[in-house]
Amino acid sequence: MSNIIKIKGINIEAVYGCVPNNVVDNKEDLLRLCDEKEATNIVKATGIYKRTVVKKQTSSLDLCLDCAKKMIDDKVFVPEDIGAVIFVTFTPERILPFNAALVQSELGLDKSVMAFDINLACSGYAYGLWNAATISNQIGKKVLLLDGDVQSAYLSGMDKATVPVLADAGSCTLINYHEQNDNESYFSFYTDGSGREALTIKAGGTKDRILKENLEIKECDDGNKRRDIDIFMDGFEVFRFVSQTVSKILTEFIGKTIGNTDMIETFVPHQANMYMIKQLAKKLKIPWDNTWKSGEEVGNSGSATIPVTIALNANDMLKKEKTMTLIVGFGGGLSASMALISLDKSSKYKFYKYEEE
Repeated sequence: MSNIIKIKGINIEAVYGCVPNNVVDNKEDLLRLCDEKEATNIVKATGIYKRTVVKKQTSSLDLCLDCAKKMIDDKVFVPEDIGAVIFVTFTPERILPFNAALVQSELGLDKSVMAFDINLACSGYAYGLWNAATISNQIGKKVLLLDGDVQSAYLSGMDKATVPVLADAGSCTLINYHEQNDNESYFSFYTDGSGREALTIKAGGTKDRILKENLEIKECDDGNKRRDIDIFMDGFEVFRFVSQTVSKILTEFIGKTIGNTDMIETFVPHQANMYMIKQLAKKLKIPWDNTWKSGEEVGNSGSATIPVTIALNANDMLKKEKTMTLIVGFGGGLSASMALISLDKSSKYKFYKYEEE
């Protein structure tokens, strides 16, 4: 079991999430690759019926920055409030410079703000929250956590393992630390780098650089077609990681923090696919009705699925002033992150469609 980190005083003041207005019908899209029976079975197995995918040239920065600007428009914060910017993404607008630097400039934040990116995929949101809370505690100012990916930029249109699952989204979370706030949050992290080949992009780094042959579509051992610069996902290995390892460490995490799942009022898992998270909720003995969802209609947008799911559900689902919430992200690495946090009804939540030009 990984170390458990306890932090008191985290206040999540706002969560905004957006998805592209371009919606892809999964079954119709799959008919390019297989017959109707197989397409129906794949959609039924994943539970993802639609995916939101950007048009060309829209970036992870565009999506997340729009969320932050809407917070300013809604008077959630003013630029002078912000002491740091954290951007969680594995699909930055450019390799250099990092996304957070552009956020500082576009929002007109003070040049003294701390700004950096975290390169993580599906487990990234809790990492971002923990970093944001720690920094807010140290500097005494609010922190912007942006989390988003444009996975479609690295998606083969001829890969049945990724086409019916992966999507695009952006988010912005505003975190503040109050010493007098009695909110207690717990975090834990897990990494097993020996499983990194289960979810990877082969070419594009400094080890396997982008060469002409890496841009060619190839028939792969799993029967799919992709380029070396496209996302490869071994769905079986990822499912085994979640069903065996993640469920076990989550159970231990809950046991060592609050004892059992009876106190968990809301469960917000990474929306890998609906079958996977339903099995995870069942293993944890968390009622399906207490599990917040977004994947059926927007797909798996990486670590942004957690803030997007919160933004989509919170206004309708939060009945109490403070709701104990379990979040968990899992995927590339292989890695997992989990947290017990409070979602407050008085905080600001917004989910919307990003209008592309």
